[in-house]
Amino acid sequence: MNKKFEILAPAGDFENLKAAVFAGADSVYLGVQNFNARASAANFDWDTLSQAVKFCHARNVTVNVTLNTILYDTELNSFADTVKNVAECGVDAVILQDLAAAKIVKQIAPQLARHGSTQMAVHTLEGALQLKEMGFTRVILAREVSFEKIKYITENCGIETEVFIHGALCVCLSGQCYASTFLGGRSGNRGRCAGTCRLPFSAKSGQEDYHLSLKDLCAVDMIKQLKDIGVKCVKIEGRLRTPEYVAGAVDACRKAVNGESFDKQMLRDTFSRSGFTNNYIENKFSNDIFGVRTKEDSQRTKEVLPQLRQLYRREGQYVPVSFCFDMEQNCSVLTISDGEKQFSCTIEETVQDSQGDFEKSVSNALAKLGGTPFYLESTQLNLLNGKYLPLALINDARRQLVQQLIDARSTQHKYDIFDYSFDQNKPRYQQPKLIGRFENFKQIPQKYADVFEYIIVPLEHIHQPEVQQYKEKIVFELTRDMFGGTQKLKALISAADDMDIARFCVQNIGHLPLVKGKTVFSSFTLNVSNSVAAQQYKELGVEFITLSPEITLENIKRIDHSVKTIVYGYGHIPLMLTKSCPISNVKSCEKCDGKGYLTDRKGVKMPVVCHGKAKGYREIFNAVPIYMGDRKNEIASDYISLNFTVENSGETEKIIGKFINGDAFGKDFTRGLYYKGSI
Repeated sequence: MNKKFEILAPAGDFENLKAAVFAGADSVYLGVQNFNARASAANFDWDTLSQAVKFCHARNVTVNVTLNTILYDTELNSFADTVKNVAECGVDAVILQDLAAAKIVKQIAPQLARHGSTQMAVHTLEGALQLKEMGFTRVILAREVSFEKIKYITENCGIETEVFIHGALCVCLSGQCYASTFLGGRSGNRGRCAGTCRLPFSAKSGQEDYHLSLKDLCAVDMIKQLKDIGVKCVKIEGRLRTPEYVAGAVDACRKAVNGESFDKQMLRDTFSRSGFTNNYIENKFSNDIFGVRTKEDSQRTKEVLPQLRQLYRREGQYVPVSFCFDMEQNCSVLTISDGEKQFSCTIEETVQDSQGDFEKSVSNALAKLGGTPFYLESTQLNLLNGKYLPLALINDARRQLVQQLIDARSTQHKYDIFDYSFDQNKPRYQQPKLIGRFENFKQIPQKYADVFEYIIVPLEHIHQPEVQQYKEKIVFELTRDMFGGTQKLKALISAADDMDIARFCVQNIGHLPLVKGKTVFSSFTLNVSNSVAAQQYKELGVEFITLSPEITLENIKRIDHSVKTIVYGYGHIPLMLTKSCPISNVKSCEKCDGKGYLTDRKGVKMPVVCHGKAKGYREIFNAVPIYMGDRKNEIASDYISLNFTVENSGETEKIIGKFINGDAFGKDFTRGLYYKGSI
């Protein structure tokens, strides 16, 4: 494992890549034309990716390629071709979200390092350990993880950790946002996020506020602490931003790593949304985390741009080299070395009598490395007393050797590459059974309890008396957020064992180690959208797999028949899972009953439900539910789930009755993406 601490910079295109490298980045991350979470960036084709790898490797900079979107069965062979091309370009690592992507990369290029994307929403030690078990070499932790948790995970997970240090913050836990998909048809999990959270949403009725827009993160002054606890890499967000932004952020990080002071005001002027916030990493809870980009912010950016451009106008010199000059009467030799590679140039010229301080002159000539990635670390001069050679000859030799060394360092990794192909499954046709998911036992209507094969309820209700009533079909759902509750979860799972109940629904990959050996269901929040990912989760012990609601009915039909699938048939989709609280903009926790609404710019109200007050998390639900009761015969899965969250008991009973009878819903609802899909 490479021990070097990394500053990782975004590269939306080649200009940004050069800005990052020239300013002092140790590593860059970039996307190719397909399958990356920033589809609107310029990204790289195969020729420019190959050039980028050579350019970066010549300068001791590593290249990580983002292949971090969810995939459909129809795309798996195309994805395999992309992986082959990426591997042939000799990159250092790929960043992945979908377990199908991880499987395909492992089969095609087993030596290529795999990093778990922040889109996997890993925020616990258990999640990191699960990735390690699956062969990932690095986990990119969720931006919501506090410093103390980062330290705990880093010290105990056994793989590299990567932490966001600067840039935009999503209000929703990455990989768990469905707002752009369900409100605009553009999937964040497919790289098409429309930035929905930057639009007006108000916790005040009738107001046009921005209660979902967060300030940018700036924890650059914590770099030394993160390095000291063993974090491998600090990451700058911003593949859609300018080269000036990239260079400014990298320069600040480089100075912080070197123990130098950096200009935080300049960093703020480069880009901010009314300032910065470190609430998450410092484990604070306050509404000063919210902010928007103002005209004043934009004006300050325009004013600082010329200064920022100076940071990448010339190439930074970060690679040490040494020269050795052996002077002979008729044939002298100049040698350059970077510690691994060495080249020599012969100067066939008869020496002349010296007319000055030749030793000083030749030392100065060899130090002229501006405009190259090299700086002079040492010089060995073996001269003849009283003799010299024309400096023009030495300068020519130096330039020739520098170019030879750059060319030799411009390497691409050579991986063993194997074939992969995916055979499309035949469509499945079957009559699904029903599963009911309820937020609490009061929602379960007695007259319909028997129609459900299984009943899912949050694990926190384990001590309710109704558990015994539904014991034979109950499934306990683990909380989506584990920022402060892993030990509590373990205790509740143990209590379920004592009650002889061993069915659990997981909502995060970090849940899997907690329920190993049990009967495991998964929530849609694992974002399973293809057969290979479904098979991978099956191999990890998940017996009943809820498919992503970002998948069409046609694609649902083709999911591997050996996997027991569940499809979301009714429910208000939780559009966002957020640690920050939009309601805190208008009321404190003490004055809040844990429920509220956000009103968008069209006057639509979306329910907000709090789980655990300040130390917990919030779910923001779609204003209208998915309803497929009158189209249920078109769903080809083993089970259909009816999900009840914000409904009261009376509403629940009516909806179940309509669904069973195949009736129309009768009021506002959505078919989600089951017919139109997303982009």
